[in-house]
Amino acid sequence: MEVLDVLAAFGSTGRVGLLHPGAHLRTVVSDYGLPWDIGRIDTRRRWPHLYSYGDVEFVVCRCRIITSVTVQTWRRTVELPSQAQSSEVIALPARLTFAQVTDALAASSCQWERLKPIEGQRALRTLPQRVDFTFITDDGPDPVLHVAGTWAHDHECMPPAAVDAAFADGFPPERAD
Repeated sequence: MEVLDVLAAFGSTGRVGLLHPGAHLRTVVSDYGLPWDIGRIDTRRRWPHLYSYGDVEFVVCRCRIITSVTVQTWRRTVELPSQAQSSEVIALPARLTFAQVTDALAASSCQWERLKPIEGQRALRTLPQRVDFTFITDDGPDPVLHVAGTWAHDHECMPPAAVDAAFADGFPPERAD
């Protein structure tokens, strides 16, 4: 597994392994094990909630559906969920340039468009999946990938009473601070 292949597939499909907007958390947990609990998005409410498998972070709504996925690539390595071993991650080298990413997207026949530049950044969005790749431009001669992520997935969330009934077991358990 190469991180560039994983990111090109993410741009093309909106998926990192089993993780994608619209995926059910129980299904993901049955294959990957419990994710690391990063914490609440809003400290007053449990949902939405941020989890991760290594450097792949994802937001889950109260009906336990993944609403967005982000791959943090700003470190020298990226930890991705292992397809072979539940609850484990694989660390891969990840200092990727704009040219490397766009070449990999082109090789996978993934269309993309440049986004309006912001000082210190260059970004692109894949089509039609709408995965944004953001590069920093002040870290050497070539823009370096900092993060790749999906937009929030809109869905009709279950009413609170239905959520309480469906997840009476409190799944997944919340970490104690």
